[in-house]
Amino acid sequence: MDSLARIEASCNAGIVKILGRLTEGDLTTTDICNILLPIIRGGGNDIQYREVQKAVWNAGLAEAMKACGEILSIALSGGQDEGNEAEAVA
Repeated sequence: MDSLARIEASCNAGIVKILGRLTEGDLTTTDICNILLPIIRGGGNDIQYREVQKAVWNAGLAEAMKACGEILSIALSGGQDEGNEAEAVA
């Protein structure tokens, strides 16, 4: 949840609007990096913004946009995917 809040704050929009911008091809490279950074850090990686920029450059914008789409889709589906079907304990 913290990562999603960080993404929304850095992109100045809610997750649904960000996904809409992605669908319309209206995300900037800054937005893409701002989406990827908290997710990568949330996985326990100590990575800096510049390293994310370099990874996006090396992978290509199409791959980075695809990764963002997957991240945002998982966020909208409640964080559950085919490989993660355990329910959160309150």
